[in-house]
Amino acid sequence: MSLMKTLEQFIAANPGLTSREIAEKFADYNIDSVQRTVCRLYDLNFLTREFKGKDCRYYAVNEDAATNTGKQPVDKGLNEKVKHAEELQERGMYRRAASLWMEIFKSSQVMTLRERSLKQRQLCLRKARQAKPESGWYLAGQFNGGH
Repeated sequence: MSLMKTLEQFIAANPGLTSREIAEKFADYNIDSVQRTVCRLYDLNFLTREFKGKDCRYYAVNEDAATNTGKQPVDKGLNEKVKHAEELQERGMYRRAASLWMEIFKSSQVMTLRERSLKQRQLCLRKARQAKPESGWYLAGQFNGGH
């Protein structure tokens, strides 16, 4: 299991800890990487934080994260979009698929689906053909140095 998912579950089971207190519980990891991961979880809206005096305390947005160790929640309505994005990829419509994968990423709350959508989007963007002008004119940023 990834550090990010482990921290999310730990914070859900132990709400109200500071990033330093969380890092102390994960002594096997570098304190900076744990604190960065906690901040990243906050940036991705998996955690909320509350300032109490000079301390910043973290709470899980998804209260089920502590009990949801083996089973991922299903994002309703995203299964259709995932199937559609996969169909677009199979047909070679990589730019459309990349846009749809980004939309899936933005609307998903499941970490594994978010990671998968980013990987698929990068794959689509690599496979997308670059626009080649039929004339000798190039748009800004599309000239590659040869004909």
